[in-house]
Amino acid sequence: MKVSDQKTGQIVPLSAQRTATAPEPAVAAGPAEKVSVTKSTEVDLTAAQSVASSGRAQRLQEVINAVKSGQYYPSPQQIANQLVSQAEIEAKLRSLLK
Repeated sequence: MKVSDQKTGQIVPLSAQRTATAPEPAVAAGPAEKVSVTKSTEVDLTAAQSVASSGRAQRLQEVINAVKSGQYYPSPQQIANQLVSQAEIEAKLRSLLK
C-alpha cells in the first residue's frame, strides 16, 4: 500500500513511512503474569477426583444391584431422551471444534 507524503507530494510506501517516523513504542517493562500449579493444588485436585469418583462408583453399584434384584426398571423413554441429548451435546461440541 502506498500513501502520498503530504510535505513533498511524493508517493511513499507505507513500510518506508513507518521507518521514517518515530520508532514503535517499546512494551512497558513490568512483571509478566505467570500461572503455576503447586504440589498442594495437585493434591487437592487428586483428592477431589477420588471423592467424586468414589461417590459415583457407589451410586453406580446401587443401581446395578437394584436392576439385578428387579427393583429398578429403567424407562425406555428416559433412556431414549438421554441418548438423544448426549448426541446433541456431541454434535454441538464437534461443530464448535471445527
